[in-house]
Amino acid sequence: MSKLDLSKLTVDLSPVWAGFLGDWDRTLRAGNYPATTRCNYLLAAAQLGRYLAEQSPDPDADTAAADPCAVSRAHVESFQAWMIETRSASTALNKPAATPAT
Repeated sequence: MSKLDLSKLTVDLSPVWAGFLGDWDRTLRAGNYPATTRCNYLLAAAQLGRYLAEQSPDPDADTAAADPCAVSRAHVESFQAWMIETRSASTALNKPAATPAT
């Protein structure tokens, strides 16, 4: 498998999101997560960030689009509902990896 390119994955995300994903990738690598798992997790999080910036009807999404620490459960659920409506069921079900701890 080719090496994960975070610079491509984080295009159009805020610098805070890009830094967050870089830090998370380092944590996942330190935990010896397989490259495919890291790619899936980071892709889901990047898609969430883009959704909040471009698609979310929630007025609070602007803050969350700029800062991943501002993402709420409601933001993630809205993203998952959007994924189910716009993607295949199997693709949408793969996205809980982006769910924040809070």
